[in-house]
Amino acid sequence: MKKLLLFFIIIIAFTFKTQAQQKPEQYNVNQFIKHVGKKITMCETVYSFKILSDTVTMLNMGGEYPNQRFTVVVSGKEIQLNYDDLKGKHICVTGDTSMYKNHPEVLIYHEDQIQFK
Repeated sequence: MKKLLLFFIIIIAFTFKTQAQQKPEQYNVNQFIKHVGKKITMCETVYSFKILSDTVTMLNMGGEYPNQRFTVVVSGKEIQLNYDDLKGKHICVTGDTSMYKNHPEVLIYHEDQIQFK
């Protein structure tokens, strides 16, 4: 009986470890609407940016404003990036999604939410 219980505990532990290591699914802009309010990963090229304050910067992804495919809202003082170096780079961001004036946005708060490709 103890061996059976130990076996099930080991199986459950490996199941949780496998689930924790799964990468977030990547979406494109056409799929974005279905996932508003959820955490997703989006990849695109940074075309331009606008620093609104010392805690909020907006990255225009996939095109120049106002024709960007989506916007990444970088919020918080924890993220220290050289935004000039980001222009023209392909990045992936994982964050919460929202719509602002019918434009998709991904909200990020930590540097580990950005992956450089």
